[in-house]
Amino acid sequence: MKDEILKLLETKGDLPPLPEILLKLEKLISDPDSDIEAISELIETEPVLAGRLIKLANSVLFGGGREQAKDLSSAILRLGIKMILDLAYTIQLPNMFNKFKSFDQFLFWKHSLAVACLTQTLAQKVDLSYEEKEESYVCGLMHDLGIVVFGYLIPEEYKEFVGSVKSKELSLEILELDQFGISHPELGAAFIDKQWPVSPTVIQAVKEHHDPFMVNGSKPTISQLVHIANQMANAHGITHGIGTPPKWEVDDPIREFLGLSQEELEEVLQRTFEGLDSAETVMKG
Repeated sequence: MKDEILKLLETKGDLPPLPEILLKLEKLISDPDSDIEAISELIETEPVLAGRLIKLANSVLFGGGREQAKDLSSAILRLGIKMILDLAYTIQLPNMFNKFKSFDQFLFWKHSLAVACLTQTLAQKVDLSYEEKEESYVCGLMHDLGIVVFGYLIPEEYKEFVGSVKSKELSLEILELDQFGISHPELGAAFIDKQWPVSPTVIQAVKEHHDPFMVNGSKPTISQLVHIANQMANAHGITHGIGTPPKWEVDDPIREFLGLSQEELEEVLQRTFEGLDSAETVMKG
């Protein structure tokens, strides 16, 4: 069935493109001559997006609790223009894939947000390239995108599949491979590569985020950080709600691989999961 699914990816006409506001924002942010005022003016053409960006900027998850940002300019100054773009993706992506009702969309995107934040935090603590650190949040946010792409391409078949795996403890990608010949990491990467002008770093991380790896003294890659962040979220009950994630924990070799003490790791987790609660109302719109 893999060939049929990939053919649908090439021929199906209603696959969602990136919203125009994201494309314009990407272009403006990459322009060295642009400034905060120009970026604010662009975002303000989408009042709902602008309002939710300010709320997210003021949430605990993204460093709120200090003096509140009252407008976009102050939010951009606080977070930086790349983080504003990342938050725009956070707000816009769920709206693009809200037709698929076979699973709880809110749980799915909450899990994606958790993995995005954890990946970004871990990326700041290990030796990655500048580009990998810059793209770490979006790598985590998009890591499971193939799941909703399945729902777009083969809605009835995937709906039946979701219902059939509720009590199975094998990992979702293995069950997908058995049923469809392709897993959501591969499908998500193929979709992004075809449809959206994003960094090859993101595409690679989406494709490889379930790949097994050995902790053998090499430094972590962004794909491995997404893998670890995904497992950390699952282990603390922040799952996408499909199937039963295999049991997993951050053991001593993984902590050494990341260069984090147990106390540092617990601080990362606590800050992320407490912040998720404060961001829920914004995510719901």
